[in-house]
Amino acid sequence: MNKRKAILETAVDLFAEHGYNRTSMQQIADSIGISKGSLYSFFQSKEDLIISIYEHYQQLVFERAFVVGLDSNMAPEDRLAKQFQVQFEGILEYKSYMKMHMRGETAKDSEKLAEMEHRMRGRLFSWLQHNLHRLYGDRIDPYKWDLMWMTQSIYSSYMMLLISTDSDLEPADLGKHIVRQIMILADDFFEGKSAPLLDDEMMKPFSVDMDREGAFISFEKREEAWTNLYEKIHSLGSDEAGEYVKFADRISEECRKSKPDELILKGMFRLLRDVEDLKEEVTELEKQLLP
Repeated sequence: MNKRKAILETAVDLFAEHGYNRTSMQQIADSIGISKGSLYSFFQSKEDLIISIYEHYQQLVFERAFVVGLDSNMAPEDRLAKQFQVQFEGILEYKSYMKMHMRGETAKDSEKLAEMEHRMRGRLFSWLQHNLHRLYGDRIDPYKWDLMWMTQSIYSSYMMLLISTDSDLEPADLGKHIVRQIMILADDFFEGKSAPLLDDEMMKPFSVDMDREGAFISFEKREEAWTNLYEKIHSLGSDEAGEYVKFADRISEECRKSKPDELILKGMFRLLRDVEDLKEEVTELEKQLLP
């Protein structure tokens, strides 16, 4: 594991156990076995560290959905349900992060943290808007903000239920349930039974230009590498393409874990790298996932 990732994971555990305000940078450095000066060479302040933690773990959850979204063989509603499912699985997987998140302790009156929260919220809305267009096309636009607002409320409520109780809720069932509610609400708008209350002007404070402003830049190359690999596999059109997709999916599944097994990942990469037509794309993805 690289040192930056080790710092993030150790800090998450300490923040979850003791709280943000009661955990010092010295404690984090001592837990990792590095000097405080070395820690500050990665993160200039505790505030920068907590921002990096939020962005890192939210992107790990969204990357799960991103990779599932590359499966063009699934119907749009099934693909969206699967995307919700893998996000809920991630929420359960990253328990220390979610415990830290629930404590809600961060630096007060921080402009940097406010900007981070804006990006995180924009990330969710951008993803929801993209998937609403996959389901309904442009005709959803007059209703998109109401649907996104209600969907994020449902999503957040179930997320909090999952991590705050010993619920028997299954992520797969939750994914299907949320998509079903989205489709019921959308049909209600299309049939004129409901009228939208929200529009672009009213929701400007929640808008983020996700092409640049809301994207977590450190993950852009990862997402590009995933896209290139799946697109290249699908372009081969060979009998073996299905097997190659299974290998790529297996890499994705392992990466979803809070502590991926690098030996398994390297083995999967080696098998795919032996396919001459995929060598370039596989090498780039491996470089992004296993720096």
